[in-house]
Formats: sequence, C-alpha cells, structure tokens
Amino acid sequence: MSARPELDQLDRALIEHLRRDGRIGNRALAAELNVNEVTVAARLRRLEDAGVMRVVAITDMRLFGHREFAFAMINVSGRSAFSVAAELARLPEAIGVTICTGRYDIIVAVLGRDHLHLAELFGSSLAKVKGVSAIHGSMALDVLKYDSKWSLLGVDPGTMPEAQPSDTIDQTDLAIIERLQLNARRSNRQIAADLGVSEGTIRVRIKRMLADRVFRIQAVSDIVASGVGAHAFVGIKAAPGKVDDVAKALAKRDDVAQITRVLDGFDLIAVLLAGDRASLITSILDDIAMTPGVRSTETFDGVDTLKHTYAWTWIV
Repeated sequence: MSARPELDQLDRALIEHLRRDGRIGNRALAAELNVNEVTVAARLRRLEDAGVMRVVAITDMRLFGHREFAFAMINVSGRSAFSVAAELARLPEAIGVTICTGRYDIIVAVLGRDHLHLAELFGSSLAKVKGVSAIHGSMALDVLKYDSKWSLLGVDPGTMPEAQPSDTIDQTDLAIIERLQLNARRSNRQIAADLGVSEGTIRVRIKRMLADRVFRIQAVSDIVASGVGAHAFVGIKAAPGKVDDVAKALAKRDDVAQITRVLDGFDLIAVLLAGDRASLITSILDDIAMTPGVRSTETFDGVDTLKHTYAWTWIV
C-alpha cells in the first residue's frame, strides 16, 4: 500500500458523492464536480490504492440468517489482551474486536443465528479461548443507528459469517454480493463475465437487491486517514421513559457512529468517534452526559481494533 495522501477539497467531494451513490459513473462525477473524467479516474485510483477509501456493497446481515446481535464484554487474566483479542478475531461470528480501557479488557461485537447460537458462542466458543477469565453479555434489542461510512481499512476484516441463501436470495445473488463487497465499482459486464451470465441478469439482480434493501453501495473511508484519531464504546443509562428520546438525540450526532438498545445494566451502547482522545472525552462529558434524559455514562476507550468486518451492517 502506498503512502496515504493528504485529502483536498476534490478528494472529499468525491468521497461524499460516493457515500450517497457508490455506483455513480466517472462521467457523472466529473460533471457534478466540474472536472474532467481523467482527473476523477486518477483521483479514485489514488485514494483506493492508498487505502483511504473503498466502494463496497454494505450488506444487511439479517437477511442471511444472522438475526441476533450482542456485545461480549471480556476480562482477561494470565495472558496478553492482545493475544486473546487476536484469537477472538478468528471467530467468524465476531464482527468487531476492540481492546479497551475500563472495567472490561476487550469488547467483541457478536452475530448469532438465534438465541441458542448466541448461548453456544458465549458458553463455549468465547469462553474456551485461553486467557478469557469472565464474559459479560449485552444483548441487542434494537439497532437504532449503524453508520458504515467509516472503517479501519488497514485492519484485516478476518473471517466472516457464512452467508446462506434465503427465500429471496439465491446462490447467484450471493456470488454477486461477494464481488460487490470487494469492489462495488466493477462493471456489470465484468461481474457477468466472472459468473458466466448475461450483463442484463446482473443489472436486474442488483437493481432488485438495492430496492429490497439487501445492501447499499457506498464509499467507506479509513477513519485514520480521515482524521478520526480516537473512538470509544459508551454505555448509557437513561432516566425512566427517556430511552427513546436519548437515542433519537444521539442519532442526530455525526460523531455517533452506532447506537444499540441493549438488555443490560445499560439502556444503550453507543460508538463515538473523535479527532483525538481529548476531544472524545470532552464530547462524552460535556455533550453526551448532558443530553436531556441521560442519567449516567460509562466509557470504554478504544485502544486497538483487531477486527472490523465493515461490509456487514444493519440497514436501519
């Protein structure tokens, strides 16, 4: 990977347009931004080669049999937290693994097919990893915001849960999705050649899956290259009857990337992004904690993220 370039106004404009429509053509981008098509192609190639941005199909994991979501809050003993986290990251059901400060050493975002599968993950798969001394489960009741425009593109997404055909998605659809998750700006003609079908078949299937909200095609930016230097999980307790109001207020904030309503000592778990740690803490203490209806907060400051499977999401 080449050195990451400094982003100028045109770079940021290109990324913003591709967040809204990842399949927009270079000619249309050039017309929108009043530059020539060759410049657009060169800029996009430079951003992708430098690991600043990728355009991928962000796919709703619930449509492939993974309908349950939970956070595993893990304490470590007798082994390095980094070694334990690296082993946890090899589990396909772990879509995010972050080492953090606070009363837990590692937070793992976990997918499950059903409650029984989650029970198996917590009782066996996670528990048997050497060094895991305790696991606290936080079950997701509802995902209220799941912003996929940021990622750690330099982190290996690792193994992912295997997608299964459903009543509406067959093997050909899965093959299309697999290619779009790697590079969603590949042409219909190229995908058709890969799969041995007609270009019209690819076009119709992509249009149908977009309409059915199976996935959305968008640019994903590297948070480090984009100036996001700190992140944290924030557990939030709300005053009685105020959970929905708090969630709606937080969802409007650009620095809140994710909000999940959970069955736990917390009412909500949020993921907060900031330019640096000082700004992060200021936002939590001066803004999040002072949001009307918030009773208390607890911060788990992200130290290192070993896995982030950014191509799978909840389309809210």
